Amino acid sequence: MQNEGDIGVSTQGPYQISYGALVPKKRQAPNLLVPVCASSSHVAYGSIRMELVFMILGQSAATAAVMAIDGKLAVQDVPYERLRARLAAAGQVLEYQAAAPSSH
Repeated sequence: MQNEGDIGVSTQGPYQISYGALVPKKRQAPNLLVPVCASSSHVAYGSIRMELVFMILGQSAATAAVMAIDGKLAVQDVPYERLRARLAAAGQVLEYQAAAPSSH
């Protein structure tokens, strides 16, 4: 039996998704956020399409949209460091921190 569509390659744990994957180049489509159609390879999209990841991408896109509206900016011009700080303040996990090995 074969698992159709199975790549059989581990990601070696969680990975980050760049804000740039959610926004096309400004000259191509200004002010467009695409949280569930992120620019990715077929292999990466296999894990991006999980519901929890979609929720995180949606929260990130919504936060960026509010910041763009409030700052009268294109979404491509939202300062990433400010977006990052706002997402972190809202409790979003932005980087995976592996638990320290148990000393037992």
